[in-house]
Amino acid sequence: MRKVALLVGVLLFSGAAVTQTPANDRARKIVDQAVQALGGQTWLSIRDYRAEGTAYSFNRFEEMKGRAPIVNYERYPDKFRQEVGKHHDDINIVNGDHGWNSDYKGVAELPATEVERIRFGRSLNVETILRFRLKEPGITLTYMGSDFIDGRLVEKVEFADAENNVATISFDEQTHLPVRRQWERKLPNREREDNVETLGNYVALRNATVQFPHYIRRERNGIKIFEAFWSDIEIGKAPESLFERPGGKERIDVPSRKK
Repeated sequence: MRKVALLVGVLLFSGAAVTQTPANDRARKIVDQAVQALGGQTWLSIRDYRAEGTAYSFNRFEEMKGRAPIVNYERYPDKFRQEVGKHHDDINIVNGDHGWNSDYKGVAELPATEVERIRFGRSLNVETILRFRLKEPGITLTYMGSDFIDGRLVEKVEFADAENNVATISFDEQTHLPVRRQWERKLPNREREDNVETLGNYVALRNATVQFPHYIRRERNGIKIFEAFWSDIEIGKAPESLFERPGGKERIDVPSRKK
């Protein structure tokens, strides 16, 4: 199946980083409440985790085209590993600006365009923004009003960085947890790709007070492409060694020819 890289204390804001306006003040309060709801300083201090479950992929008609066991390893801020299949033998790794795919045929570097796509999406995901990006120079947080998602009232906050990359995050008005992320990616042909990620089924981890979403759905240009249900998430299970180039023979991928 096609892999889609996932998917998850008190915040101090620098006055130079976030312009103070009523909309920004309200956005800042919503974001602060979200961090507290996720687990506060304990959540902020997490540096890696492992998530295991089942993933589904869909075609352009939103018909299921694949189902497989999946394991994700996350090590902040820029390391990611995804293992797919019954034997976890189809592997994607991103480590900074390097990436590899490993399967039964061997190991190949991920195309630079694919690594960049993954890195861009991760730079605007909920965890990266709330954990690392709020004190960057030039960022803005703007309250965008309220809405309803799946029958629940949400409050929307727009995050924009100095390069005008924007993500809109919706927070449940009652629980304060993030439930949706929307962002655009510019394509080489000057078109734009619209992306939506839905987060749900938050559960406190075993022996911890932090909350993680156990359900993720992604849509691209209005079409559902990916869905994952996590059955187990563990903190501290993603050592550095997992993000190195996998062992195995070099694989040469030959681009397919369109007839």
